[in-house]
Amino acid sequence: MGRKSLTGIILSLTLLSSAYGGCPSPQEASVILSRLTRTVVAAVEVKPLPQFNACKVKTESGDTFFISADRRWVIEGILLKIPQVIIKEEDRERLIKRALFKVGRGEPLIVLTNPLCRACSENREKIGELSKRFTLIFVPVGFEGEEFEAAVDAYCRKKSPEEFFKVEKPFKVCDRGKLRVWSSQDILKKYGITATPTFILPDGRALVGIEELLRSLKGEKKSLN
Repeated sequence: MGRKSLTGIILSLTLLSSAYGGCPSPQEASVILSRLTRTVVAAVEVKPLPQFNACKVKTESGDTFFISADRRWVIEGILLKIPQVIIKEEDRERLIKRALFKVGRGEPLIVLTNPLCRACSENREKIGELSKRFTLIFVPVGFEGEEFEAAVDAYCRKKSPEEFFKVEKPFKVCDRGKLRVWSSQDILKKYGITATPTFILPDGRALVGIEELLRSLKGEKKSLN
């Protein structure tokens, strides 16, 4: 496809008007897809997908396309929802036994964190607010390099909540700390968890990042109202 043709397609995607909740009409979608594929495509259904800022288009031939809301991109195929990671109860109990410290009252919320985790440090206040609803169970984890050593160091120095993000080098690496971090690694790698902060809710759901956790809790609150 030549540069001139591609430019024309992008301009068309950008300039076409919308009458379907921010999405093109089936007629407009047909024009977009026909120009892109250089074949006659008849769109029969267009649905907005606000969570992806895109529009789902079904064609007469049974194909599915996704057009971005800004009309700049088209994806052919299907979108697959990532399955929710659920940590088994026995594994949650094993992680709780490896807690460095606990804060708050209420149901247990496991916080997988690391002294070198910038997102954890920057969101300390947001995480701290959760202690009004949950017992926050802080488990230091690290999967490689300095993050592993920093997690071990937290156990070896028996850090308090106030000291946790204060990094002292060289790291103190003791056998007790290494065994705790290694055993947590073995549990988490079964579920593909290698990022901090990760939060494990009382029902076993594992959520990566404070924003994902807050969105989930907000959604639960709305469903109860």
